[in-house]
Amino acid sequence: MADPVLLMTERLVLRAPQPRDAAQITDRIGVKDVAWNLGRAPYPYALKDAEDFIVRANKGWADNSSCVFMLEHPKDGVIGCTGLDRHGEKYWEIGYWVGKPWWGQGFVTESAIAVMNWAQEEMGYSEFVSGHFTDNPASGKVLKKLGFEPVGTVEHMGAARGVLTPALRYTKGVPAEIALQTATH
Repeated sequence: MADPVLLMTERLVLRAPQPRDAAQITDRIGVKDVAWNLGRAPYPYALKDAEDFIVRANKGWADNSSCVFMLEHPKDGVIGCTGLDRHGEKYWEIGYWVGKPWWGQGFVTESAIAVMNWAQEEMGYSEFVSGHFTDNPASGKVLKKLGFEPVGTVEHMGAARGVLTPALRYTKGVPAEIALQTATH
């Protein structure tokens, strides 16, 4: 995958992260309730964490290991992120987050549908996994809207939580055992 892609939804612009996004990313993820639901984000979340995330995300676009889209709202700037991470040769894991002031407004579903449609229609990706901590059922609702099927529960170490926590795993076109082995959300 050469250059990052720009996607438009009804309310958002989805685009690759840029260095200027670091402060807003830090502000949005830096809330414990947001970081708590993510697998890889530490808490507290510092500006350096956002800067490192932006570098990794753009490297992922360059080497075809990930496709990270920032959710840019016309009034509020960056409000979240939806992305795909490659597992092996053909499996992709979708993950997402949105800042707490935008919870429950459908932004994650809107962006995830756009990213999944792009991945399937433009890139030919057809095999996906995902997951969420069991105490975050709203994420499971998004995955079900995307056509994912739950396949089981694993113990997952979240960076912000610092302890193993039950996480539900989902699949869309991937054998259940693969989904259960690739928990990185």
